[in-house]
Amino acid sequence: MSTRSWIILLISFLFISALAACYPNPQPPGLTPVPSLAPAATLTLLPAIQGGVSSGPATAGTPESAAGVQIYMLHCSQCHGVNGEGGVGLPLRNSAFVQAGGQSLIDTISNGRPGSAMPGWLIASGGPLTPVEISNVIGFLDTLQNLSAMPSETPQPEQPTDTPPPANVPTATLEPALPSNSGGTGAAITLVGDPDRGKPLFGQYCAACHGPQGVLGIPNPGSDDGTVPDINPIDPTILNSNYKTFASNVDVFIEHGSIPSGPSPMIMMPPFGDNKLLTAQEISDIISYLIQLNGGTPSK
Repeated sequence: MSTRSWIILLISFLFISALAACYPNPQPPGLTPVPSLAPAATLTLLPAIQGGVSSGPATAGTPESAAGVQIYMLHCSQCHGVNGEGGVGLPLRNSAFVQAGGQSLIDTISNGRPGSAMPGWLIASGGPLTPVEISNVIGFLDTLQNLSAMPSETPQPEQPTDTPPPANVPTATLEPALPSNSGGTGAAITLVGDPDRGKPLFGQYCAACHGPQGVLGIPNPGSDDGTVPDINPIDPTILNSNYKTFASNVDVFIEHGSIPSGPSPMIMMPPFGDNKLLTAQEISDIISYLIQLNGGTPSK
């Protein structure tokens, strides 16, 4: 074979090899070919990042329903029981209402049930939970359905209650409760608060400890009281028919924080004002909402 023929053969071989290398998505034999991207298409993870891990509602047996366990135990079990067996609140285990689901269940958890002890748990309703967290709780409640009946329990003795102040002593004459941290009132009491603005602020910053709408304070091991104080109704020594005095009594707690009495309280109130965690206007709005919760009608 001549030198010219060898050169032509070599060029043909290289050309065929280049074509093979450029063929879209070469695959080993036996595998389904991976389709090529359309012309000018760009592979990106942005939609997945923007959409989050899961965009669907929580259902029984999903990671979202597992996330609802901790939320339920922290915020719901005190009334509805650790196993949904009920107590102060209605049973949620094998509950026809839970099984019916739908918007009615979401609305009841989010906004509460008027005329009952069930408060609204959504941040916008004065509670500590986001819509996603409420969805996760509902996912957990789904796991409590269609189960065998709970065994009967031995009745527990009633817990002792605090001794109320003497009936013949007017509340106004009692020394108001004070925080453990010293300090006077802040600028918040000089401002006009708005309870409508204070409601979601309370849900965001206060309800996780004091409970939604100020009821059902969570357990506080190591404190003398054993729980974070309810503030709906609030301590009668703080309550005052004079809204300026009421606001001042509340403000010193929010401004400077407080460490509950007891050997080793787990939960302490942070100094929202001193540490600039809340603005003076935000504190004023929260105080206005607390006045409203306790039967007052503060002006906006």
